[in-house]
Amino acid sequence: MRKKLLLLLSLGWIFNYAHRMAIPPLIPIIKTELGINNAQAGLLMTSLLLPYALIQVPAGYLGDKLGRKKLVVISILGYSLASALIIFAREYWELLSIRALYGIFAGLYYAPATALISDIYKERKGSALGVFMVGPPIGSGIAPLIVVPIALALEWRYAFLVLSAMSAIIGITLLLSIKGELHEVEHAKLRIPKHVIRLSIMNFISMLAFFGMLTFLPDFFVNRGRSLEEASLYFSILSIVGIAGSLVGGTIYDRLKKKSLILSLGFNAFLSFLLAKTAMPIIMPILGLFFYSVGPIVTAYTAEQATNENKGSVMGFVNMMGFFGATLGPYLLGVLIDTLGYGEAFYFIPLMYMVALIIIGTQKKRISHT
Repeated sequence: MRKKLLLLLSLGWIFNYAHRMAIPPLIPIIKTELGINNAQAGLLMTSLLLPYALIQVPAGYLGDKLGRKKLVVISILGYSLASALIIFAREYWELLSIRALYGIFAGLYYAPATALISDIYKERKGSALGVFMVGPPIGSGIAPLIVVPIALALEWRYAFLVLSAMSAIIGITLLLSIKGELHEVEHAKLRIPKHVIRLSIMNFISMLAFFGMLTFLPDFFVNRGRSLEEASLYFSILSIVGIAGSLVGGTIYDRLKKKSLILSLGFNAFLSFLLAKTAMPIIMPILGLFFYSVGPIVTAYTAEQATNENKGSVMGFVNMMGFFGATLGPYLLGVLIDTLGYGEAFYFIPLMYMVALIIIGTQKKRISHT
């Protein structure tokens, strides 16, 4: 039963990312159609990531209080319906509004799902969360493979109808095949320990760098003379290789604990610097291994900073702070690109990873065993 649950939760997380990351490979088309600049294009990510971030702590607490599986199902069906509404968007502000609605429903997913997995798998939470966290690389990887052909053959808005149908099937399957709640919390608490603050700040900065790069990576390569198809391929390579990065990251966490996070941040700083300097596509598969390893490591590390009663709230708080960074990242990088150009702006990414490394590297070890 727990393997089926992990599979369905992972699929729901994959399409949670596929919907949100369907925008970056379409940015060149959307900019041309709507007549917007890079900063406004960045806001298409910010518009979903801000409500996504704000809903994290309530989602974690409500999952603990009302039932984690129940909230996950509501999230999947809700974000599927919301994303499908893009078919009606004709103005820039309409697209922003629909993305914000999607962000609310998508934001109900992470905290209850990761808290449920960490409780069910306990001592092997790193490995299990590594499987779950293949969602970002797979979701980001399949997004351009689905949306770009549809956009070129038909019209880009239809791509979101296809994604919505696929994700809705997963939500219905989870509702019907997994009966009841597999883990219940008797006394849910909305409490955030002080020692989680430094971890949250580190997550803010690393997610700022992560989503800034993901949003403009295809356009970065287009700016360097590659075609949209080539740029989308490089974007997919980063994400596809990131599947292995996510699995390895979770497994290594079970062995190295905090050291695995320090190593991952360090390699991301170095490799993103090389990408900004050279724009060589060969860097993408190497970067993918480390780029997506951060997620499962941070998730497993966060789970060990909480008790059973406040795990959902802690998971939600750390993720909320991370997605405040994710909210700022695309817009900030878009402004830097408009001001400085792609070459100079992309050096901002390795700098942020170095700052995150320093912050978490100086945190005193404090782990709760639950």
